[in-house]
Amino acid sequence: MKKSILFYIFLLLISSLLLLNGSLAQDYTQWQLPEGAKMRLGKGSINDAEFSPDGTRLAIASDIGVWIYDPHTGTEMLFIKVPPYGVKTANTIAFAPDSKTLAVGNWVLGGAVELWDSTTGEPLATLKKGIGRVKGLEFSSDGTMLACASWHRNVEYHMWEVATRREVISFIGEQDGLYSGLALSPDAHSVASAGPEMVFLWDVPTEGLRRTIEGDGVPAWTLAFSPDSKTLAGGQTTIQLWDAETGDELSKLEGHTRNVDAITFSPDGKIIASGDTGGKIMLSRFDPRSQKPDSQKPTLPGLLRSITGEKTPKHENRTLTEHTLPVKALGFTADGKKLASGSHDGTAKVWDVTTGNSILTLQGHTGSVKALQFFENGKVLYSGSSDGIVRIWDMEARTEQLIHTKPPWFAFATAFSSDGKMIASACWNEVRLWDTNTQSFLEPLTGHERFVLTVAFSPDDKRLASGSREGRVILWDVPNHRHLSTYDVHTGEVNAVTFSPDGKKFASASEDGTAYLFDLQTEKKTKLLTEPNRGVKAIAFSPDSNTLLSGRWDGEMQLWDAETHQHIADFIDAGGTIDGLAFSPDGRMVVTGLHGGLIRIWDVGTRTLLHRFRTGNASSPTNFTFTPDGKTLVSGSWDGTILVWDLENILQKNR
Repeated sequence: MKKSILFYIFLLLISSLLLLNGSLAQDYTQWQLPEGAKMRLGKGSINDAEFSPDGTRLAIASDIGVWIYDPHTGTEMLFIKVPPYGVKTANTIAFAPDSKTLAVGNWVLGGAVELWDSTTGEPLATLKKGIGRVKGLEFSSDGTMLACASWHRNVEYHMWEVATRREVISFIGEQDGLYSGLALSPDAHSVASAGPEMVFLWDVPTEGLRRTIEGDGVPAWTLAFSPDSKTLAGGQTTIQLWDAETGDELSKLEGHTRNVDAITFSPDGKIIASGDTGGKIMLSRFDPRSQKPDSQKPTLPGLLRSITGEKTPKHENRTLTEHTLPVKALGFTADGKKLASGSHDGTAKVWDVTTGNSILTLQGHTGSVKALQFFENGKVLYSGSSDGIVRIWDMEARTEQLIHTKPPWFAFATAFSSDGKMIASACWNEVRLWDTNTQSFLEPLTGHERFVLTVAFSPDDKRLASGSREGRVILWDVPNHRHLSTYDVHTGEVNAVTFSPDGKKFASASEDGTAYLFDLQTEKKTKLLTEPNRGVKAIAFSPDSNTLLSGRWDGEMQLWDAETHQHIADFIDAGGTIDGLAFSPDGRMVVTGLHGGLIRIWDVGTRTLLHRFRTGNASSPTNFTFTPDGKTLVSGSWDGTILVWDLENILQKNR
């Protein structure tokens, strides 16, 4: 009897632990939130992917930090919230041989290299700050040393003794401009960097330039060294392979039709994985011995295999095509049997290298947030990102549904119709309308000559306004899918367009320092602002349509009477570029987003600052929306995350 009771208790304990683990894994929206935030939606855009040497964890570096996954189940194990030294908070990562210590490098502003405990998420040390764009991190084979390659006006190299945190080597390689590629050799003895016309090979022992490489494949979009540090790979659509010591060309790899954005070698150096901006991944066989002049000389193992009939397993070249947008990260397991990939399409995948099949897909990583809008009285949130994916969030159940609008490239801007049935996205120089009922695009709306940067629906969804880089504003008839009017009133790129809530007017804001108000009934256009050297970044109407607010690059905000076109007042200097701007539902407050993740709440009547708080990330909050009752604020950022704020509680504490 006692045994059965003990067994029953044991089962209950195991069940509760499983439920606990499941709830923790699914509740990543609550991890490492800034003060005042209730929830985080999205995990940030992917920059790097690394398996731990023991294969127990997969680390994904994103714009807000590092997510640690179980590579077998896809369960979120941990989120490391890295301080925002750079715009891409975690740009480059590397595991130490102990599989526990993780090195993290930022990507401007400032840049830094830090050490973290990947099992607990605790910070261990900051090795150096202010080193710019970190592109390469390599631990020594015994884990005692860490090397770094970065770009900060010139190529920089640093090496630290991990135990003491002491910098033992550093040098600067003078180079006039970095094209894109920058790589550190696994033995930490070489750095390769791509200039506009050549690839530079830097020698660490002599702290100088070893040689330059010119010709095909230069300038190189990306660069990577082989595990033995003897071969350098790089290029654009064609991958060139060079001898890292002499700079001689060894061979070429064809097959990509778009620029290659990520390259890595398998641990044995026999497979090259490459991912391009079209989402294609290629696995190509590479035998460094076959590239050498004397490689055809028979060897004893080769003679024995020919006698016994034993054959060396041959890897088949494969093409992996499940990603839909640029592949930014690639990483092999220590045994070379699996490959992790991360893409701007918001997914990370684990592939079986032998079969080429994807065996795991990790969701939730997003591009920069381009639009936010509540539906169903604040119960449902739509978000649109640069990855072309619209996410429909159930705010109560914390579940999400994806709509893949499949843009031909990035979505530079997104807007939703009032009923959510039509989605407008800006792709290059055209506007595309996605019908959610038919799950398909309508014919593109053409008329812009350069990138379309902003789009907005009228309140009745019958009109759409778009603004582009050449300064053109176009008004479209949505139901009839036709052009209405073109306004060539700006001389600089159009940063924002918006309609008044009553649907009678729309406004545009431009880099040229002007803001225009358009009357849809009289077709009259009025210039409100002329500040040639102070571009207008954002613009918004009050809920009653009577007031227009503009925000400039220098942080100054100005209020305008939308009826008389008279200037009402200026706000106190906001102290930075205003990337996001919105009125509260009652029109009494304005929220602004600035560089460095700063959000400010302003009183419109007194034009004074009520409260300020930070997202905890470096990138700017660019989009805002309120629940209809005004108690909850949602912010979306360039880093691909959405934060839900308890605004009522935040303001109550400030009183």
